[in-house]
Amino acid sequence: MAVFEAEPSVLAEKRKLRKSLFRFDLIFFTVCAILAIDTIGQSSSYGSQAIFWLVISAATFLIPYGLLTSELGTTFPVEGGPYEWVRLAFGHMAGAITAVLYWLSNPIWLGGTLAATAIAAMDALWGTKIADNTGLSILVGLAFIWVAVMMNILSLRSMKWVPNLGAIVKLALFGGFAVLVIISGSQHGFKGSLGGMFDGLGPAFIGVIGVLVFQWVGFELTSNASEEMENPQRDIPRAVALSGIISTLGYAVPIIGVILVLSSKDILNVSGFVAGYQAVVSNALGTGAANVLNGIVGAAVVFALLSSGTVWLMGSDRLMAIGALAGSGPRSLGYFSKRFGTPVPVNVLSGILASLFLAASFLITGGSLKNFFTIVLGLVISTTTFSYVLVFPALVVLRRKYPNARRPYRVGGGVIGAWVTMLLCEAYVVGATIFSLWPNLFSDKVTGAVSVGGVDIDRGQYELTVFGATAIMLVIAVIFWAVGRKHAIYDRWPDEGTTADRREVAGVRRA
Repeated sequence: MAVFEAEPSVLAEKRKLRKSLFRFDLIFFTVCAILAIDTIGQSSSYGSQAIFWLVISAATFLIPYGLLTSELGTTFPVEGGPYEWVRLAFGHMAGAITAVLYWLSNPIWLGGTLAATAIAAMDALWGTKIADNTGLSILVGLAFIWVAVMMNILSLRSMKWVPNLGAIVKLALFGGFAVLVIISGSQHGFKGSLGGMFDGLGPAFIGVIGVLVFQWVGFELTSNASEEMENPQRDIPRAVALSGIISTLGYAVPIIGVILVLSSKDILNVSGFVAGYQAVVSNALGTGAANVLNGIVGAAVVFALLSSGTVWLMGSDRLMAIGALAGSGPRSLGYFSKRFGTPVPVNVLSGILASLFLAASFLITGGSLKNFFTIVLGLVISTTTFSYVLVFPALVVLRRKYPNARRPYRVGGGVIGAWVTMLLCEAYVVGATIFSLWPNLFSDKVTGAVSVGGVDIDRGQYELTVFGATAIMLVIAVIFWAVGRKHAIYDRWPDEGTTADRREVAGVRRA
């Protein structure tokens, strides 16, 4: 595995890594990362237009994004991949901004919409009343967070079953839901409709672009563990292609199902998928069977949500640790456990931040799951998409800076192909960031209440939370950069033309 021939302290940390990821692991990891149950209701709330934009965005964003990730991931297969691509292309300041936004968006997501959706699923399917009690909601959310954190502290070799099983569970849930929709619809008809798919496409696109991009991202996640892969240069493009096909079908099926079985007024962001399931299970199977199945489905939904948070922490925590090692953060955050091969300080800090965010958000929104979900989703989408703004241009910059580096996979079309691919991806993430920071832009509701997924939020409360949190993250990124300058590494990609499969392994252990 190729590594930078840099500081001995960096190599010492990387020698703690273990070869744990194989081709099918990469496919399941990526599917688990991309498929997110908590956003299905949000997408479905835009009706049949969401299906149109799902297809268009798959063709004009997902495919270019997969091509771009395949080239960068196979040309520069190092731990903390996206961070290293940005650092090599633009320097430590850009790397610090990318690392901090990419990293912090995930504890916020874990303690935000994932925890909220898990609580909503428990209440709906198990009959609990967690959401009625703010204190109990916080306690359940904290348990949810720290289970995910503990799974990240343990070795990747022993815990990779979580995202692997998570992908299988999600696909099983969506497939089972599709069967129930067909049975219920054939017997009782549909409350919703796919009509009007081409009506009001402009406003629908402005509203749905953020959640669509947020749903699609995840191809590069495994590149954060490149030095823990068996053969990244062979496996990354194949994993990207297969996971992309599976994920496209994985989103289309439940979104279409929710739109068909629920009327537009019944599609709410926080409980969209669960509400759709509840609408059809009794019709299809009868009340007795539905009650039994509810317990199983509830457990599956909670585990699926937990696996999403776990797999993203696995990637983002590694990225931040590598950033700290290279000089875009405090050196103390770059420590990897010798026993587990995981970045324990970042893992623990992620749990603390997720816990604080969960408690603060529930208290600010008065325990309202709907308001909590809407505000947090806007923040998570904007910070997540913002973190990619410098990742995508790295494709064309690194081609210019390292023209002789062997590229096992290359975006076709030469220079023009690379630029078109990059600009398509960049346009989507910039648009998603803008429309998530200020919803209803270019509409008559531009200054009114934020209406997202059937929930109205005071504009001031929403913008203060989203802009304020984003500004704080950017300040943290600058502080991390300033602190990291004392041990910053200014290296280049070693031995241009000599790739990972031809270089000596620098101490990375095999599982």
